[in-house]
Amino acid sequence: MVKAEQLRSAYEREGMDFESAFTSADGVIHPALPDLFSEAVVNKTIDSTMTTLRAAAKVGIKRFVLSGTLAAILAPGSPNIPKDRLITGDDWNEEGIELYRTASDEVKKSPIYTLYVYMAGKVQAEREAWNYVKVNQPPYEFTVVIPGNSWVPNLFGEPAASLTWLTNLLTGDLTSLCMAPTYIVDVRDCAKLHVIWLFEPEAVGNRVFAAGYLVGWSEVLSILRKHYPDQPIPTNPPASPNDPCPFRLHIALATKLVGGEWIGLERCIVESAASLGHRSVAE
Repeated sequence: MVKAEQLRSAYEREGMDFESAFTSADGVIHPALPDLFSEAVVNKTIDSTMTTLRAAAKVGIKRFVLSGTLAAILAPGSPNIPKDRLITGDDWNEEGIELYRTASDEVKKSPIYTLYVYMAGKVQAEREAWNYVKVNQPPYEFTVVIPGNSWVPNLFGEPAASLTWLTNLLTGDLTSLCMAPTYIVDVRDCAKLHVIWLFEPEAVGNRVFAAGYLVGWSEVLSILRKHYPDQPIPTNPPASPNDPCPFRLHIALATKLVGGEWIGLERCIVESAASLGHRSVAE
């Protein structure tokens, strides 16, 4: 959030706004998200999406790619996720909206409420985006990339929030194991898909998953023990119907467009850990 504020201030000092920034551009990729711990996160998530969509329409952008989230499709760990069919872009996380709306004061004080806020904000923002495109028919083609949990080598500054899951496991912290296993994607594949979506006709008007591998915590922990035997890696969690990830996503189109193969889970984990200062014994 600090980086975003610094960038926004720099634009303001130069007298620039979204519309002028988009001038002469043909495509826009919108990957931004407000600070989850700030006030009025849901409204800020909606506003940050809609402001950009409207600005892009005014200057004649031809293709708009929005970063969604798997949490707008389903509530990770929920027993209500269909397991007898593929999850597709037609699914929406109605459960996440309800969890946010009905959260008690006690729940609002717990860490899980941050997830409820995130789910609600992303569902509502994306729905408003699709409605805006339908009603206003802007000049651009619209598509949404739906990433799973994203890990990637950290390039600079504070690590991304999703990397805290990995950091915890490398230091013996069991907190991550409270999270339901889900699909993991290397952010480099996710970024590649965002760029491809700017040109790919098959992506137009679709919600397309960027979710390379369904995993369980035991698989992740096994990779960590192999490469970091001196680290206090937690023991495998108890058997659970949610571990490994029990649902299946429709990722055929995305898999084809990344070249038929995703960056492997082991490579993703090892290179991400290296960026956090952890050297593999294989190096």
